[in-house]
Amino acid sequence: MADPQGTPLTGHPAVTGWLLAGGEGRRMQGLDKGLQPYQGRPLADWVLSQLAPQCQALRVSANRNLDAYCALLEAHQSAPTPIGVWPDDPDLPAASGPLAGILTALRHTDADWLLVAPCDTPHLPLDLVSRLMQAALDQDADVVTPCTQAPGEAVQHHWACALLHKRVSPQTQGMFVSGERKLRAWAQAQRWCSVSFSDHAAFDNFNTLETLHGRP
Repeated sequence: MADPQGTPLTGHPAVTGWLLAGGEGRRMQGLDKGLQPYQGRPLADWVLSQLAPQCQALRVSANRNLDAYCALLEAHQSAPTPIGVWPDDPDLPAASGPLAGILTALRHTDADWLLVAPCDTPHLPLDLVSRLMQAALDQDADVVTPCTQAPGEAVQHHWACALLHKRVSPQTQGMFVSGERKLRAWAQAQRWCSVSFSDHAAFDNFNTLETLHGRP
């Protein structure tokens, strides 16, 4: 694979990056959030750019505008991917949130590890995968999430951005069937840990039109 400038990727060979772009855009007046422009490029393109050097392969979880996401994905890979964009599996209820996208990703990933990230976080750190993977190995964790702490504020875990092992698939399936939809509850039901990142702005999410257009 190569980045848009043609530089060969050296991402972790055991990790497939999954962009989560399957939401309904309720906070963006129903717009497809990942395709909204930010500094001249779709939000999703920024996230893929950050993940591409860190992952051996890239995929997208999206439930509409699949061709647009395919085009973005192809810009970050040197060879076409047979199926790179996956809508939520048909047995999963519609509008079930990001856990449906994560479950679909687990079902369709060959790699042992997945790095999932939301489509509205354009400034993810370039050492995200390496640091989460090191924590997973050191602490024998199956799910690792980043956390940050802005000055004067409490620690914030970024549950929608996580490194996870495929062995969580059965429990994820079971929790989803039982009605669980909250990422925090799902993550904390696994063997999990977190990694602190000093740059809290790296995980800022632009999930409304006001934040998207009101920030530099």
